[in-house]
Amino acid sequence: MRVIDGIAAIALSWGVSAAWAYQPRVNYQLRCMGCHLADGSGQPGRVPSIRRSLVLFSASPEGRDYIIRVPGVAQSPLSDEDTAALLNWMARNLSDLEVPPGFVDYSEAEIHGLRDRPLVRVSAIRARLLKAAGAKPRLP
Repeated sequence: MRVIDGIAAIALSWGVSAAWAYQPRVNYQLRCMGCHLADGSGQPGRVPSIRRSLVLFSASPEGRDYIIRVPGVAQSPLSDEDTAALLNWMARNLSDLEVPPGFVDYSEAEIHGLRDRPLVRVSAIRARLLKAAGAKPRLP
């Protein structure tokens, strides 16, 4: 038996899910950082920055819908709970924008209700959301 299997067996015997091991910061490193980079700045012309857009988009229902349904979020193997925790961590730790008073955290239920319909026209929707917010898009 591998050590990790033994640890997982002990965790399951204690009633702890397999997702117990990772905090949002680690989930970001494992699931997002490869494309969005360590600071969330993305890759110009290829992967959008989340530094200005995540908090901005999180302020509107349409923006929140976009964030949850973008393929990297919607199709992530993370649980709905871990995905919500990750998005909330990203908003507070990778954004150039302050999280405004009254910011509504993403919830497990909100993630669950939207992620089963990943977006297809991601760039077009992002550009429209940025235009509506008065921001300049970095990517098409």
